[in-house]
Amino acid sequence: MSSALVALLLPMASVTGHAADTSTAVVTGVVFSDKNGDGSQKKGEPGIRGVSVSDGVTIVQTDADGRYRLETDPGRRTAEIVFVTQPAGYLAPPDESMTPQFYRQLGELDVGQEATASFGLIPAPKNRNGDFTFGLLTDPQSLMLSEEGRGIFEGLVGELNNLTAEPDFLVNAGDLTQNSTDEEFVRYKSTTATSRVPVWPIVGNHDFEDSDLYDNYRKHLGPEWYSFDYGNRHFVMLENTSGFSDPPQLEWMRNDLATNAKKNKEVVVVAHRPMNSPATAGGADSPAPFIEVLEQYNTKLVLSGHTHKNDVDLTAVEGAAHVVTNATSSTLDQSPNGFRVVSFKGREIDYPFKMYDVERSLAVTSPAPGAQVAQGDGMVQVNAYNTTSNVTDVRYRIDRGPWRKLRQSSDFTWTAATRGRDLSLGNHSIEVRAKDDAGKTWSESSGFSVVRSESLNVPRAGADWAMFKGNSAYTGAAEDVLAPELQPAWSYRTPGTILTSSPVIVDGVVYIGTRDENGAENHAVHAVDLATGRALWRFPTDGQVEGTPVVANGIVYASTVRGTLFALDAKTGKKRWSITKGDSEDGVHRGWMYEQPNYEDGVIYQVYSIGERRLMALDAATGKQLWDTRLDGGWISETPSALGDGRLYVAGDNDWLVALNAKTGAEEWRGEPASCTNTTPTFSDGLLYLGCEGDELVVLNASTGKEVWRYSSPEESYLRGTPTGSSPAIADGVAYMGFSNGNVSALDAKTGQLLWTHRTGGGITSSPIISGGTLYVGSSDGFVYGFDRATGEKKWSFEIGAWVASSPAISGNALVVGAWDGNLYAFTGSGKLGEE
Repeated sequence: MSSALVALLLPMASVTGHAADTSTAVVTGVVFSDKNGDGSQKKGEPGIRGVSVSDGVTIVQTDADGRYRLETDPGRRTAEIVFVTQPAGYLAPPDESMTPQFYRQLGELDVGQEATASFGLIPAPKNRNGDFTFGLLTDPQSLMLSEEGRGIFEGLVGELNNLTAEPDFLVNAGDLTQNSTDEEFVRYKSTTATSRVPVWPIVGNHDFEDSDLYDNYRKHLGPEWYSFDYGNRHFVMLENTSGFSDPPQLEWMRNDLATNAKKNKEVVVVAHRPMNSPATAGGADSPAPFIEVLEQYNTKLVLSGHTHKNDVDLTAVEGAAHVVTNATSSTLDQSPNGFRVVSFKGREIDYPFKMYDVERSLAVTSPAPGAQVAQGDGMVQVNAYNTTSNVTDVRYRIDRGPWRKLRQSSDFTWTAATRGRDLSLGNHSIEVRAKDDAGKTWSESSGFSVVRSESLNVPRAGADWAMFKGNSAYTGAAEDVLAPELQPAWSYRTPGTILTSSPVIVDGVVYIGTRDENGAENHAVHAVDLATGRALWRFPTDGQVEGTPVVANGIVYASTVRGTLFALDAKTGKKRWSITKGDSEDGVHRGWMYEQPNYEDGVIYQVYSIGERRLMALDAATGKQLWDTRLDGGWISETPSALGDGRLYVAGDNDWLVALNAKTGAEEWRGEPASCTNTTPTFSDGLLYLGCEGDELVVLNASTGKEVWRYSSPEESYLRGTPTGSSPAIADGVAYMGFSNGNVSALDAKTGQLLWTHRTGGGITSSPIISGGTLYVGSSDGFVYGFDRATGEKKWSFEIGAWVASSPAISGNALVVGAWDGNLYAFTGSGKLGEE
């Protein structure tokens, strides 16, 4: 290591003697403009006035010569650290790991001891610019657990390096390690060393142990809370796993904001745990006192991780967007891994989520390859995406005619109406070309045919598909027979995303829930006409609609991740009633409903979490509570209750599974079959089927909870963490299951004997649906598939070009499914209704 680098790591930090005040130690030094970057003050490198210097408790400011004097309590931490608040116009130089060296390690100090620590800051005029961007990633905690996890982290840093507009810095929002070991911190730093820009870290709950608290983190990465300025904004980096119960942090934040957030300066807060969910601590660790202080300033953005899910809430901190980003390691809402690019431009603040590892994707969904299009009526629709750039222009031409522009409707989708541009009957070609802000282009071409409109089937409703997988046992078998080949009928576009919410179809109307990765405007329930794809109504919700709505007796029931269950009029979308769980006495909301509701015989069953998971039964007409039973755990789980033989079956975190009496809520049995936190149980013929972590299908006796058989799908998972989010479909003695390794498998429902397997090109989160002799399912490879139930032969597929984690719904001659591009897609069979 060079002497210059050593100077950057620990410049001018030393212990010099004893202080006059025997109750404290004293640290003195100078903060100066390090013009030549060598870490030591030379002639012509003046001190910097008004820079905050702190030990995490006391804050002092430098004088006109850049000098400071700080009294510190040497008994507060094992080893002492002092740090500066990086001012606008300067940069704290990064070390080998690209971690800014805004702090100085002083080791163990004694009462009465004196020490010196000086800080050379690099002049950076660009840092004064109010317009800038930074990359946000979080929870790369699998570094110790697998090389795959480390590879994802390195890949994300690499993609941030390759963004068209290079960010000014990165922020890693905690859980940098799994077990806070030296080895993990070294590996973390070796990965951040590949960044082209500085990486600011914060502490997560996995980054310290109770035995020595923050010692390891502090040794490797500096103080557990701190602040810095960039442009005209003030960043406050907090520790809220146990630090919110440490009075000095709150007092430090008060003083920091009073000193550094004057004159209505915008404030950005980064804290590992969200401040609006069951994962938010209570009691002495409550964020309420911090929120109260933050709301006294111009706080605009609060950034978190921890829950391994995406979420945006505009109500948690008044005036600010509270933004949670899913994990680098593995996600728990089954969304794609990714990161955010946070940008400030004037008064505008954007924080779009970028999906990991997508390279110049392009799919034409209308007119789709090989599709038939009605003469005189059509729409060009394309999905285009690239992780490291922004798609800025998409154009199409038909039969090598003039190029025409498409308009963007979501992060993925671009469209244009072609009405009035009649094409002759017969075969035609389409070329599509996408261009990004790096100036790169990519293209696709395909063929389609124009036919008379009367030769195409219009979607027509048949038997209702009123809930997830068609019924309260979740067996996934449709009454109506829909055989391939299917033709696309329409697409209903939203600006949001659709992940695991799946469409339901009742009385010729399709209902679906949507999410918003980049804001809160697109959290909603939608009603769409099945025949035309025309919007009937839209009801905005207080959070993502992660689960599938239920429709019964003219009411649509939909739950949100904010802990609210809505009952909406099916015809008008007006609210009949709602119930919200998780409002706390300290004013902090701590409620989740990631699970969809279930329904039977006038009763709505809803799982929710308020720090512990519970299941409640409500009168479906009025919302009156019939019973409410504690389940177990409190961590994130997406398993709703399945109904069968008078029982409700619910799985959750810590491997538990509970069976409750559906009438009374009384517990009948409890077991620990495996970790099954992402799937929906299926009940059929006295057996309970669960997709569990590690691509296992576990089958239990529904009366006793005893295991009957277990099947493990052998190939490597496409999805990080090997979640098994798919739920099996059961019919005619066969169980059909999708796995995260891309396999769709058929097994004997009684014995588990494998009958056939077909592997797709991506992980399966979508649940398979049975219609006649065909099995339909979506995949994260961007396709919807139709397989022969008897042989597993692929009979049909359609490329959407975005994850299909939503499960199909079938009614009459129509199949409807949602996708990550935010759109609903409807398909019709080519034969008459009911024909195989």
